[in-house]
Amino acid sequence: MKLLVRLVAILGGGLLYSFVMTTFFPTEDADIGAGLIYFGLLIAVSGLWGMWDGSRAERLPPVFVRWAVVAVVVGLSAPIEIWAKEGRDFGVLWDDLAFLSPFVAGLVLAPAAVGIGIGYAIGGRSASPLGSPHQHPTPEGDR
Repeated sequence: MKLLVRLVAILGGGLLYSFVMTTFFPTEDADIGAGLIYFGLLIAVSGLWGMWDGSRAERLPPVFVRWAVVAVVVGLSAPIEIWAKEGRDFGVLWDDLAFLSPFVAGLVLAPAAVGIGIGYAIGGRSASPLGSPHQHPTPEGDR
């Protein structure tokens, strides 16, 4: 469920951003600024959400795998969205899959991984091996 929430939020946010930019700020030329803002938003959202996940993680591998799947799906969605909007040229699609997909996936996975590590260092490992803090014996014994 956590994976699905992240996928829907990031992919839906990307579609919403694309819709807003094309509807309210139409342009005939390539809009480099809009792309850079989108990349910045991907980095910020992935990093902050990764930090939040890391701070609540008991173990890191499942959190990292979740974000790796999100990164791959988001990376694959970018060329497919371009292909659907700009024309159905398979040569361009293959080039975008080879070069754009890893780039976009890296924009999600790298900040998420850093965020997971920082969050885990700050507030992770919340589950103590002995249970909750109220179950730990005191030095004087249980009274």
